[in-house]
Amino acid sequence: MTHLIVERVGWHLADFATTAARRSAGLALCSGLAAACYLLAQWPWLNNTVPVSPLMLGVLVGVLVRGVVPHLGIFEPGIAWALRYVLRAGIVLLGFRLAFADLVSVGIGGMTLVVVVVCSTLVVGIALGRLLKLPDTLSVLIATGSGICGASAVVAIDGVIRAREQDVVCGVALVTVFGTVAMFVYPLLGHALGLPESAFAAWVGSSIHEVAQVVAAGFTFGGGAGPDASVFKLARVAMLVPACAALAVWWRASNHTAQASGGGAKFPLFILGFVAVVIVNSFLPIDHATHSDLVKLDSALLAVAMVAMGLQTRIMTLIQLGWRPVLLGLATTVWIGVLGLGGAWFLLG
Repeated sequence: MTHLIVERVGWHLADFATTAARRSAGLALCSGLAAACYLLAQWPWLNNTVPVSPLMLGVLVGVLVRGVVPHLGIFEPGIAWALRYVLRAGIVLLGFRLAFADLVSVGIGGMTLVVVVVCSTLVVGIALGRLLKLPDTLSVLIATGSGICGASAVVAIDGVIRAREQDVVCGVALVTVFGTVAMFVYPLLGHALGLPESAFAAWVGSSIHEVAQVVAAGFTFGGGAGPDASVFKLARVAMLVPACAALAVWWRASNHTAQASGGGAKFPLFILGFVAVVIVNSFLPIDHATHSDLVKLDSALLAVAMVAMGLQTRIMTLIQLGWRPVLLGLATTVWIGVLGLGGAWFLLG
């Protein structure tokens, strides 16, 4: 009997070691490419010409590598593991970028603007997606990426609706492209319209997709607009939690299980981890160095996950989606931009 127990334990340990070894190859690949993206993002010429985050570069580099090497063999298990678990860990740690004080500082008017632009972008995105005959999975991801916080929102909401891989990557790609364009266009329009820094910060923070894009656009317009814009943006990030809850209820009630790739909609538990981290960040004392390290760790995890996402993307599958997702991404970007501008002008112009 003892001999059988020892033998079974040995089998399990051997199986665990084999699985860990198979995953380690893919994790090492994703981590190495993510590190290269960090170095590339800090390249002065690129930073001054087209400032992009390592997360954006991660998706692009992953797609390019997959295009050059279609079959990655031993790397596949680790890539899939990174896309699932490293990504969720990154979203949980995203909570260290948000505190309840940020929500209070935007005021009632600012929070009203944030709620209106986020909710209306979701509704418009889903409705227009149906007019364009796109699957609700893709429409929801594009709308939430545009309305809340770019790639992070896309992958978080995917935890609720469980979309197809090509839908997730398409959503990330579109919000990245249109958010980058907005990052350059908004400061030019802001100066042309004669917006004060306070109004421009509210406009940028309530409408541009990614946190990095918001900060870049704010500082491009004026030194004081950068920090203020990030506060409005973080208020939008906070909308991720109620959006996940509302979409989980709607997804189940609308009987979308046949469309989704992974069964019925469930509220993703890692979002509760995100909430817990926000509470810790809001009320517990964390020294500056530790907090900075946690934010850097979060950025690194998300970059690794974005590389994994790109590595699981087949470019031909994206091309086959056609022009309709592009039109939807453009429409939601224009919608939130115009609505955010009107609200910011009304509040602070």
